[in-house]
Amino acid sequence: MKNENLSNPHDKFFKESFGRKEVVMSFIREYLPEKLHSRFDFNSLEIIKDTCIDKELAEHFSDILYRIKLSGKQSFIYCLFEHKSYIDSWIGFQLLRNMVKIWEGYLKQHKRAKKLPVIIPVVIYHGREKWNIRELITSLFDEIEGTEHYIPDFKAEIYDISHIPDDRIKGEILLRVHFLLFKYIFRPDLFEKLHEILGILVKLSDKSRATEYLEVLLRYLVASVDSKKTEVLKKEIEKTINAGESIMPTIAEKWFHQGVEAGREEGIEKGIEKGIEKGKIEDAEKMISRGMSNADIRDITGLSIKRIEEIRKRVKEK
Repeated sequence: MKNENLSNPHDKFFKESFGRKEVVMSFIREYLPEKLHSRFDFNSLEIIKDTCIDKELAEHFSDILYRIKLSGKQSFIYCLFEHKSYIDSWIGFQLLRNMVKIWEGYLKQHKRAKKLPVIIPVVIYHGREKWNIRELITSLFDEIEGTEHYIPDFKAEIYDISHIPDDRIKGEILLRVHFLLFKYIFRPDLFEKLHEILGILVKLSDKSRATEYLEVLLRYLVASVDSKKTEVLKKEIEKTINAGESIMPTIAEKWFHQGVEAGREEGIEKGIEKGIEKGKIEDAEKMISRGMSNADIRDITGLSIKRIEEIRKRVKEK
């Protein structure tokens, strides 16, 4: 993800978590269908840096492409993260576009190839509404009798993290912490669950790894929660990490008082508010372009109707 500013904290948090091989291995073992993961060669798992993802789509999604051998053959696990708080009905089309780009890149690198590698699309979603899209592609076409055989279709593995019961969130510690934060980040009971979530991280036996991930976690939390609740967040974090003797309790002070990004001159609250506001405006522009009503945009972004009208007018003038 090239754009690492605060307007997309969920995207950045996902990238930092799923960019770790141990997290992806745990995800594959716990969540992908057993008939698949039992045939994977986990020693062959590697991240592919240049994924040929469309630059426009990169604004909407965080993409991570992993290569792994399946039954002795190369396959791709393509993790595409829907990081917005609303459901995009065009996700099937966007997945298909990116899959085609990956295949095009593969053929450029393997000019003598006679077969294409299999891509397993994985969508990890954590919006407020329950995921309700079942047919990724076919529902996007008009229903015309006799044309159904001409419509392409494929399946993706969809994981609606927001609506999975806590006891079904499995895997190694970093994966569980990541998914639990995703589940509660938009909910009012986040602070009630935070002590439990951070308590899982404190139990990580590798304390240097726990400390490293704690910084990632704090960056995400500070950038995502309402700035008015910063003090509540700070107290909860300090209370929890002080309970872990080997984890640096001063990390919280570092992030809360020096700012989220090293060398940034703005105060943390001002910086967060500016970043979140920018993200809301970008979201509103995309929703307007997709024909969403002012009321729906207000409910999702929290922007006033007046502000949305101003943004709508600017979008029309472009």
